[in-house]
Amino acid sequence: MIHIGEGRRTLARAFHLAVPGANERMPMNPRFDFSGRTAIVTGAARGIGSVMLHRFVESGAGVVAADRDTTGLAESCTGLDETRVIALTADVSTPEGAARIVAAAVDHFGRLDICVNNAAVAPHAALLEERVEVWDLVYAVNCRGTFLMTQAAARAMIAGGAGGRIVNFSSGVSGTGSPGAAAYASSRAAVESFTRVAAIELAPHDILVNAVSPGLIDTQPKPLPPVMAERLGRRIPSLPLARPGEPEEVASVVLFLASDLSSYVTGAVWNVDGGAGIGSRPTGQIIDDDPRYDWVTGKGPA
Repeated sequence: MIHIGEGRRTLARAFHLAVPGANERMPMNPRFDFSGRTAIVTGAARGIGSVMLHRFVESGAGVVAADRDTTGLAESCTGLDETRVIALTADVSTPEGAARIVAAAVDHFGRLDICVNNAAVAPHAALLEERVEVWDLVYAVNCRGTFLMTQAAARAMIAGGAGGRIVNFSSGVSGTGSPGAAAYASSRAAVESFTRVAAIELAPHDILVNAVSPGLIDTQPKPLPPVMAERLGRRIPSLPLARPGEPEEVASVVLFLASDLSSYVTGAVWNVDGGAGIGSRPTGQIIDDDPRYDWVTGKGPA
């Protein structure tokens, strides 16, 4: 059981924002059973990746938790059942790294059912100041890493003969653009396209491939850097739900896509953005003061 009534309001409270339902707890109870199944979670050292790791283990799965950050990975795995978690320091952007992660799952747990490709980097720079080596690194992790992990995981799933689930990660910025995000946004858009192709090619093997596209999620460093604080202070009130999401809310969608409940879902991009991709929160009263359509509304002669 997950309670999000308090945790999800941390960032909103930092900006003294009024959050709907702030005085009562709002229980969210998605329950999944992954007993006997094996999952891979990359980028598991912090944020959404760490939460997904815990959720899969709590739901009965054996999990390979992978990340480049050995220290963060160890902290993320603290308190979990050591018989059901393998912490593996690896680089998903290399064929060797991807192969090691998948091999760890198969060798230790005997199978691979779920692969969550969450590992990513998101440095920001103005377009005219972007350095090619940074651009290449963003694409190496976000795109090549997703490709290599998908390929290696799919091969293992096909060999196992039981199908599987692959969940990739995109971002809301992939469809809207954002200053300073040329490399990151375009790499995420590439992941979405790749996800659709992979879904088509792997469908005959009963491997479903989907992507999750989070919006503003409360994973920012605390205390907030001044420029980030100023930017978020403007952005959060304009979101349709007027609050950032919590990592648990993204994890719930991922677990759904990894479960049997999503058995007829593939090639889709799931927006977990509180409506940010469709518009802004309404402000003030909605008034129709355009006289051209008075004949429609009955305000004037037909």
